[in-house]
Amino acid sequence: MALTKVSPSLFQVSNNITSVTVGGSANTISLTFDSNGVITGASNNAVSVANTAITGNIISTQITSVANTQITGNITAAQITSVANTQLTGLIQAAQIGSANATLITSGTLPKTRLPTGSVLQVVATNDSLQRSVNSGTYTASGMFVTITPTSATSNVLVQFSSNIYKNTDGTGYISIFRNGTNIAGSGNQFNLTSIFDKYLPCSILFLDSPASTSALTYEVYFARAGSANIYINATNSGVTMGSITVMEIAG
Repeated sequence: MALTKVSPSLFQVSNNITSVTVGGSANTISLTFDSNGVITGASNNAVSVANTAITGNIISTQITSVANTQITGNITAAQITSVANTQLTGLIQAAQIGSANATLITSGTLPKTRLPTGSVLQVVATNDSLQRSVNSGTYTASGMFVTITPTSATSNVLVQFSSNIYKNTDGTGYISIFRNGTNIAGSGNQFNLTSIFDKYLPCSILFLDSPASTSALTYEVYFARAGSANIYINATNSGVTMGSITVMEIAG
């Protein structure tokens, strides 16, 4: 028979009842009384509710936290509205990122492989003030060079050389760019000094190379004479001038 009503006088010290517990196992409600049968304390010791006992929806405001050990199934993306970045302790994989605006990148280094075609990936240059000469009719290394290691085999290398050229008799001279000892600028630049003596001429070469390599590449100035007189680079009528050779890796 269910207990529906109890006289307060029942819960008195004289009756040796100072507390009562309703329920069983771990799910109980406890009440304590004073000598007059007045409830002085109450506690709800229910620690769990079977999901079969829940017939309605639990809304988000009714949930403060859920231990991850209590989750046995998969949480779908539709069930997640937001996650604080402070709660992320692992790595986010590339497949989990749909898109990211470039303006959101405020720190770190952008990989060179992410730069668009035509971007300058690196620049290596050498300035040279040593006057150099050649008295050979075949291409000879000048000793003016620069070395670069491309980061990608699809990159191009833009080579630029500039200097003053001098020949003390008339005739013709040649100058070209070699990569690792191989002429890559064809017949090179030809400068004519016919019937003009002691002439100083500015000379420059701009050449776009496609080495298809990620190995170290050495670009060097080679030059040759066509006649009996020497040819000089980095020369002026007052002594020497500054020459330079610059190479730039361009994203392909």
